[in-house]
Amino acid sequence: MKRLLVGLVLLGLAGAKAAAQTNATATGYIQNFEVPERDEAGNLRWKLRGDRGQFLADGKMLVERLRAEFYASNRVEFVFTADAATLDQVNKQANTDTPIRLEGANLIITGTGADWTGASNTFVVRSNVHVIISPERSLP
Repeated sequence: MKRLLVGLVLLGLAGAKAAAQTNATATGYIQNFEVPERDEAGNLRWKLRGDRGQFLADGKMLVERLRAEFYASNRVEFVFTADAATLDQVNKQANTDTPIRLEGANLIITGTGADWTGASNTFVVRSNVHVIISPERSLP
């Protein structure tokens, strides 16, 4: 997660130079970005993608159409999607009030609103939670 945050900050600094300030809380934005995180051996741990990331004055980032892929043995293990989410770079947390989807090879969890904590790598889906467990299949 630390590398993701550093990558987002570096991307944001480049994007902020070219971006016009859109409101009083925005400091810049980037579009169509992807940030990977690798372990010490160079294996992919996760990859974060967003259509647009808006840097906020409080150090957080608002990401539109977030897609986070989590890997095991260089294979996608889970995919998390949300229409929008706020990333807290300092506390290594993310949250959203939008509909979410967490999908694995034999598991689909949908709901409304979610919180992710990087320290414990946990997801909490807040409401309207639906869980489907099925035979293993390939991820989208």
